[in-house]
Amino acid sequence: MADSAVTRTDPAAAPAALVEPTTPAPSVTASGGRAASGGRAALGGPAGEPSWVDEVGLTGGAGLLARLVRLNMLVSTALDGLVEPFGLTVADYLVLGTIRHAPGGRGAPSRLCRVLGRTSGGMTLTLDRLAAAGLVRRAPDPTDRRRVIVELTDVGDALSRRVNDRLHEWENTLPLPADLRAGLHDTVDTLIDAVTPDRPR
Repeated sequence: MADSAVTRTDPAAAPAALVEPTTPAPSVTASGGRAASGGRAALGGPAGEPSWVDEVGLTGGAGLLARLVRLNMLVSTALDGLVEPFGLTVADYLVLGTIRHAPGGRGAPSRLCRVLGRTSGGMTLTLDRLAAAGLVRRAPDPTDRRRVIVELTDVGDALSRRVNDRLHEWENTLPLPADLRAGLHDTVDTLIDAVTPDRPR
């Protein structure tokens, strides 16, 4: 997550420079079977690829990385629209949520940086903004008075929960088959583990 608000990007305007696969994986048709080589399947793209593959210029087919980039763009745009009515950026909400779920509802700025992949300077600016809005407060760490911890105010806690509920409402409206939804958590967790820097292999 960037240190500032998530940059708005038109999902339909994804660059044609998305990484193309060196060896395209077999395509899958809408019914779950293999698409025939050549021709266009019901999904609308080349050899059974989704229609957005042509839309962004990946006429040779899209690999996993291109799909992840596309998904990230679409989800980022959707989340921006969901949190903006609450006067927050996605980065703001993630800070509030991380503090709320921290042990004792308190988080050290260094931990927030580590969990969210933020720089200390960017985190300081975010915390300054959230404190000015009355959503968080800084206090001395009771275990080490030289350190500072951050906790939510009552207003910040309530707002974080409201936004969280709104995000889950959106998630529940996604038209995903029940059997697919059930397996997505493990699949996405495996992807996260695979791309997490410095993770023991």
